Amino acid sequence: MTNPNQTLVVQTSQMSKFYRTGFWLNQKIESLKNCSLKVFKGETFGLLGPNGAGKTTLLKLLLGIVRPTSGSGWLLEKPLGDSSVKARIGYLPENAYFYDYLSGWEFLQLMAGLFQIPARVQRQRLPQLLELVGLSKSDAQKKQLRQYSKGMLQRIGMAQALINDPEVVFLDEPMSGLD
Repeated sequence: MTNPNQTLVVQTSQMSKFYRTGFWLNQKIESLKNCSLKVFKGETFGLLGPNGAGKTTLLKLLLGIVRPTSGSGWLLEKPLGDSSVKARIGYLPENAYFYDYLSGWEFLQLMAGLFQIPARVQRQRLPQLLELVGLSKSDAQKKQLRQYSKGMLQRIGMAQALINDPEVVFLDEPMSGLD
């Protein structure tokens, strides 16, 4: 039983997403149907299901990447798509894109810069994140991302998702490729 005083961080109500496909866009594909859920602050919530069940679609809806066909949702007590929430969340997509020519350290500095994290804070935070995800600072500073294994890329992606000390973290297929 949940405490009624707990803060809701994610809530959806009868949320659905349909895509149109085909030459004339006359075919409707149901990606997510009538999803209602509540996630409270401090909870760990996982989505399990077969391929095509709508897990990634739900994440994209919650992040405001796509809009629901019907229903509604809130993230950190704001309607889905509210841009003020973006600085308060972390996200690691299933197929993350990395700048191959950057070192892991440079990549994390770039991501920290996007969140306007001061350099003095970065000097403390980056080594902590690397340790947290099981990567060495020396490897992160010396090796370009194109030299990383799939597991190392997944780890640097997790560090990136945590760089802004988010209130909510979304990880899509977080165990994929971990060694």
